[in-house]
Amino acid sequence: MIKKRYKKIVIDASRNRSGGAIIYLKNFIKHLNLENTQVKEIIIFSHKDILDQIPNRSFLVKCSHPLLEMNRFFQIIWQLIYLPYFLKKSKTDILYSTDSTTFCNHSNSIVFNQDILSFDKQAFNQIPFSLEKIRLFIIKFVQIYSLNNAKEVIFLSDYARKTISKHLKKNISYNIIPHGIEENFKKINLEKLNNTTWDYNSKKKIKIIYVSPLFLYKNHQTVVKAYARLKKKYDNLEIEFIGNYKHNLKLYNNLIDENSLINESHFTGELNRKDLIKTLIESDIFVFASSTETFGISLLEAMALAMPIVCSDKSSLPEVLQNGGLYFDPKDDLQLSNQIELLITNESLRKNKSQQARKLALKFSWDQNTEQFCEILNRLTK
Repeated sequence: MIKKRYKKIVIDASRNRSGGAIIYLKNFIKHLNLENTQVKEIIIFSHKDILDQIPNRSFLVKCSHPLLEMNRFFQIIWQLIYLPYFLKKSKTDILYSTDSTTFCNHSNSIVFNQDILSFDKQAFNQIPFSLEKIRLFIIKFVQIYSLNNAKEVIFLSDYARKTISKHLKKNISYNIIPHGIEENFKKINLEKLNNTTWDYNSKKKIKIIYVSPLFLYKNHQTVVKAYARLKKKYDNLEIEFIGNYKHNLKLYNNLIDENSLINESHFTGELNRKDLIKTLIESDIFVFASSTETFGISLLEAMALAMPIVCSDKSSLPEVLQNGGLYFDPKDDLQLSNQIELLITNESLRKNKSQQARKLALKFSWDQNTEQFCEILNRLTK
């Protein structure tokens, strides 16, 4: 009798550094159930600080490498030279690249796309000619190369699939597997979440919150202008921007210098998960103004917390939010201010939209996410 050989997977998470990518890795590993697959071992490569955040599992081997702790040049060297050698030596059956800018080409591979900015013409053209724009231009062609060489491609949304697949070969197998919502968001009772029954005349403070790092395509300038217009009418209105801004101090300083009602106190920077949830629950209206998103994990989290939401009508965001919020053109600050004002003055609208948003959010499941991934594994290990 021939002994059945179990399969081995290597996950290349060496390029994952953003908050959304780390949230994905943590929940993906936590919820992954290999019981109905031929896979018994998964080796994951990433940075040491990220590996420390990933839960331990009986099937999981965490690995790092000195080159991965260095800059992008050395990380690319690792993908081009060390990783192919390791895959061959360890007799790896499947390579799963959790970022589509991989330089490693493996005969049996899954590539996960989490970045659409290079393919979005409108957002790309908004960026002035610079090293950053050149970098994004190069990234686009690296992504096309890696996705074209994959056996299976995973997208987070149908919008991302439609936008990127037109640049790819037609015989690639595409999968749309959205993120799930974390258990700590689901466990919060609706009664403990945002109170939407307040009256704007008597409420001491009405707080708007926008969770996003500071980039041009995130359209903080639109949000600032809308807030400034409303602040003149509603003195009890406040705003808080949560997310990294220190990488773009020029834009940060312009926002403050050009708007007298905005100062340093309105920018909080990044928060840990516990403080972020607490701040969201204590806020009244969630704004999301990005022009281009593959999915929008912070939007989904606001939905799960039953927040009244005013959201950009671009890219994948309407696909996620559906009828759970109000929409606006992210370049139109007047339209944004009008939509925020609707939520300020209309209590029944706030309640209806917030409850609908939470109902929609709870349909996004990490268990379903990993079940769909295991279906891909079974196709590739037949």
